[in-house]
Amino acid sequence: MFRAALLSAVVLLTVPTAAQAATKRIYFTKGEQLAYVERDLPSGVEPALKALMAGPPPGYGTTLPTAMTAKVSGTKIDFTPNLEDHAALAQVVYTTASGEDEVTVDGKAYTREAFGPTRYVEPEPPARKLPAPADPKQVQTKLAALGYLPTSAVNGTFDYRTMQAVLAFQAWSGLQRDGVVGPMTLAKLKSAGRPLPLDRTSKGRRVEIYRAQGVVLLINDGRVVRAIHTSTGIGGDSPDVGTPPGKWKIYRKEVKSWSVPYKTWLPYAAYWVGGWALHGYADVPARPASHGCARLPLVEAKYVYDFVSIGTPVQVI
Repeated sequence: MFRAALLSAVVLLTVPTAAQAATKRIYFTKGEQLAYVERDLPSGVEPALKALMAGPPPGYGTTLPTAMTAKVSGTKIDFTPNLEDHAALAQVVYTTASGEDEVTVDGKAYTREAFGPTRYVEPEPPARKLPAPADPKQVQTKLAALGYLPTSAVNGTFDYRTMQAVLAFQAWSGLQRDGVVGPMTLAKLKSAGRPLPLDRTSKGRRVEIYRAQGVVLLINDGRVVRAIHTSTGIGGDSPDVGTPPGKWKIYRKEVKSWSVPYKTWLPYAAYWVGGWALHGYADVPARPASHGCARLPLVEAKYVYDFVSIGTPVQVI
């Protein structure tokens, strides 16, 4: 009888319960991609959601608003106020609905499939035009000599690529970034030299990203090969939609990369850490405007993509 009772106790101890802890993935952000951390939590939607709303660990970001509450009933979540941000919804759905599971957020049912890629369409540069200089070809020739344009782009037309090159030159020269080749920009062009990188001694190819100036330098053996206009994260140093400073290496490249949280394509993406990447974009304004990545004019993104390889050093300054 004692033996039977002992066996019964062993069986009871090994039967899992609803509250038994299991490893759960909690989805935060790193740059413009989702990134998870693992937590040992009781099963169900509510424990996972609480872990998500508690905030990210160091090095991770989140798009969830801080001033909100949530009521959970089974697989139904009701936020106050309603959760409308797409990236925040992606974090919630990926955290609370595994695989093909469904979760209802503020009355609408979601699965992870709702955040999958759309049909790829090559982004077009904005249609807006700036006043052209009197001699566009002369300006392009000087920009090419300084590394802001490739020589193949010298075509005598003040196009979007040239305007972006002017923005990069103005930023590096300490001028107002307006893309207009006025008297001050023309004067600087006459006396300027090729940009000098921070690291002039390292051998091989490397990349330096200057967030304040909005310039990416492509460097080979200590010499700047190209200087390209960029727009980095609106969050500054923070991993919450910012572009944190530091030194890394390119670890992944994708010609067509899909951003789950921001539901957009990132063409010619070269990732240096987590979800932070150099990538093409339709428009690159003269201010921080991204969710953390370094946006590049699409034609320049192709150039950067070919310039870097897996292992190419990247320094964010």
